[in-house]
Amino acid sequence: MRIIYTIGFLTIGILGIWAILPSEQEKSATINNIEEFMPAIMHEAAIPGMAVAKVKGGELVFQQVYGMADLESGKAVTLDTLFNIASISKPIMGVTLLQLVDEGKLGLDKDVNVYLPFVIDNPHIDGEQITLRNLASHSAGIADYYDYNNYSENRDPEISLEQHLRSLLINTGSLYNNGNYFLKSFPGESRSYSNLSAGLAGFLVESVTGQSLAGYSDNTLFNRLEMESTSWRLNDLDLDSIAVPYKVEQCIPFIGLCTDSESSKLNYLIGKFINPPFEYRSFHPYPHNGNPQYPDGGIRTTITDLSDFLLAILHNRDKSDRKILSDSMYKEMFRLQLPETISDSQRFFWRDRNGLTGHMGSDLGVFTAMYFDIERKDGFIILMNRGVDATSAVAMKKIASRLMEI
Repeated sequence: MRIIYTIGFLTIGILGIWAILPSEQEKSATINNIEEFMPAIMHEAAIPGMAVAKVKGGELVFQQVYGMADLESGKAVTLDTLFNIASISKPIMGVTLLQLVDEGKLGLDKDVNVYLPFVIDNPHIDGEQITLRNLASHSAGIADYYDYNNYSENRDPEISLEQHLRSLLINTGSLYNNGNYFLKSFPGESRSYSNLSAGLAGFLVESVTGQSLAGYSDNTLFNRLEMESTSWRLNDLDLDSIAVPYKVEQCIPFIGLCTDSESSKLNYLIGKFINPPFEYRSFHPYPHNGNPQYPDGGIRTTITDLSDFLLAILHNRDKSDRKILSDSMYKEMFRLQLPETISDSQRFFWRDRNGLTGHMGSDLGVFTAMYFDIERKDGFIILMNRGVDATSAVAMKKIASRLMEI
């Protein structure tokens, strides 16, 4: 609290000086041309590189890249630059899972223990039955798990997805901790966003096919959509082709007090009330991280490939004009999965926001969004190699608004 009060007093003092200085912070708001707007807002929000796309009426009408994929080497973002799309990976996985439901290999409402080589049992309640629907709607009674310390730098982790899940969800697991990652609620009775649930959902693919989610979706989804650059796994990619993820350090002008997204409260206050100009910000690269819980957000892809995915989803057609999902599973994907009293926005991994359906993604040094109107077949994609904070969140909202105006 002492830090917060200190920043508050500093803010009051600085705002008087700040008010008489020339400001570029709202320059983007005065620009109508989107090609001029994008570089302006990137400068304001300190976004190193970005790729965007707009679909209108089921057709790709705008696709562009801006800025730098690698500041150190001077490499610009291109249409072939890969981005970590973080949690947008979840609904992409959802398509693969629903394909397996179509094939009769998975059931939406069957106990997942029917498919698993180990038994999931919530120690806090009796008689529960966790289903795929529960996992895909974040209502399985499984807590979130997200630990940077488990990441492997510039490679895939040596621990398998199964080993990772066993360590957290089985009572003999090294991280089980008396069932710390189970909630005291029955499946379907409450919604709590859970990356760990997504990891377990991804392992169902391995359980019923004998192939990893990464390998299986390559054959059944990515190849069918000609997403040739896309992969769940780092070891399959040239790391130099991936946009470097960056955290942004920002400093209060004249004071020298600096912070970044790893100091969330202080960073929020500085970004919210001072929003330092570009000259008072610096970029610090993260490695490309491999995550043993990769189904929750492991995909690297290009704006070109992801645009193809969005078009395929809007039309339910692959590159050979075959249906990706049956009509019933396509409807299931976009059906609200929970009673309105629990959630009026949760679909099969997708979620509604501001009248659109889609998903956002964030990880160390990345911030992404993909949203659409399934009826009008309008939508947008935004990929940036800059971590989420108050400044980038505001920029993301403004960019999304401009893209929807096209």
